[in-house]
Amino acid sequence: MRSMLKARWGSTRGIRAVWACCSSICLASLFSGCQTSVETPAAFEELMLTLERPTEIAVREGTERPPEAIASFCGDCHALPQPGSFERDVWYDEVRLGFEMYARSGRTDLTPPTIASVVQYYRQRAPLRLEFPEPPEVDQSWAARFETTKLDWLDQAYITPAVASVQWLELMAPGVQHLVACDMRDGSVSLVDPNPESSTRTVLARLGSPSRVAMCDLDEDGWQDLIVADLGSMKPFEHGFGQIVWLRRQPESETFEPRALVQGLGRVSDVVAGDFNDDGALDIVAAEFGHRLSGGIRLLTNTSRDRSQPTFAVSEVDQRPGTVQLVPQDWNRDGHMDIAAVISQEYEAVELFLGGENHWKRQGVWQAPDLTFGSVGATPADLDGDGDMDLLYVNGDTFDNNYANPAHGLQWLENQGQGEFAYHRLLDLPGAYRAVAADFDGDDDLDIVAVANLPRGVKPLALQSSETVSIVVLEQIRPLEFATRVLERGTPRYPALECGDFDQDGRVDFAVGAQLFGSDDAESAAAKLPRLTVWWNRQER
Repeated sequence: MRSMLKARWGSTRGIRAVWACCSSICLASLFSGCQTSVETPAAFEELMLTLERPTEIAVREGTERPPEAIASFCGDCHALPQPGSFERDVWYDEVRLGFEMYARSGRTDLTPPTIASVVQYYRQRAPLRLEFPEPPEVDQSWAARFETTKLDWLDQAYITPAVASVQWLELMAPGVQHLVACDMRDGSVSLVDPNPESSTRTVLARLGSPSRVAMCDLDEDGWQDLIVADLGSMKPFEHGFGQIVWLRRQPESETFEPRALVQGLGRVSDVVAGDFNDDGALDIVAAEFGHRLSGGIRLLTNTSRDRSQPTFAVSEVDQRPGTVQLVPQDWNRDGHMDIAAVISQEYEAVELFLGGENHWKRQGVWQAPDLTFGSVGATPADLDGDGDMDLLYVNGDTFDNNYANPAHGLQWLENQGQGEFAYHRLLDLPGAYRAVAADFDGDDDLDIVAVANLPRGVKPLALQSSETVSIVVLEQIRPLEFATRVLERGTPRYPALECGDFDQDGRVDFAVGAQLFGSDDAESAAAKLPRLTVWWNRQER
């Protein structure tokens, strides 16, 4: 629509829809560094005995079936990676794992092609090496506009940080804001005063593996509470450790009492609160990312007779695993609260769940043409200033198998009304994990800050030695035209990002939260990152 929308480095890359076959990459991991092993079923062993081994096909000819035959098996229920998603030799393992997943599914209604034919089809079309453009240098003039404060903390012992989210909330009193940080690894939900002169941190609760919070006065006592999405585990596997927890503010106190609202769930990645049935009471919608079998979107309808003692009826809005983030808004302007959901796994989609009188209507917004897209999340922003909220949608998850690909980046989903959106690519960024819009240069339009999160063992191997972009600002220099301003390279370990005027000086600051790995070299810059880094905006006006 607008060619000026792309703020990219390197050559332009189109995203083509290819109905491909059988890859394990569709199981996005949501922050994890590895997959959990599962016992191989007998059905899989039997299937393997009927198929040619992938190691046998490199020197064989004539084993490729027509693409239609491959698509009828591998594209039966969803789009799968295009050949260019992986380097040539990676397809041996990816196809084999895809066949394993079919065997584990219990389905017997399809006729599998041979592994040999599928691997050959993809290897013949895949690049020998994936190529990533050389990242631009740090923009020193923009970097000089900020001062940084590193915030970390020790409890009884140092635990390597894994900050899933950081949010700027008016939690404790009117007009008083703090950062609220969720750390997946140490289980803490922390209240942080980022003041560089006297920063403090208070642990509000310790849970299993908290991912994100929603602030609301759930019991209507005049004190703000927190609803917490608890993954239950950092690493993905089928379990019932996930939960939705109410941190109830104790009246006339600065403490919070944890109360489980729903337990026995898979990994719960996000939670939002609002009046979703127009009865005046606060309901809750939760994203249960789950794993392969568990997962979905859950509605907790407030059924309280006494609002001071809230009770809920739990129902299912959507049964698919893989929802990573929810964005509440009246997206179609009909007076009812809706939900925009980012769904990963094999779906790689943004969808609307439009609220109405006792029902939800599901409506597609945009779906990636490739299962390696790596959807991570979305944030609301009126980027074009037309009075309605758009979505900044990021894709850069690599934690399923550690592979990054050139499709990672940032896009703007332009709200065109009535639940319709237009897709615009804004930025290529390996490992893109979060983006937030704010006016950093004080010129009354929205810029964008984005961060990347990549594992130490990221593949292709060339990325491990590359000074990949960690933090970047897209400066809006003319209406919907952006210039790329890199602030930091070489430390892409940031799953968390938040913006706000933290010191109330009229300029927008931002904070990033780190996820570190034991495999990081102890002397590397990444290994020395603190849990939180605050970037104070010092631009002269």
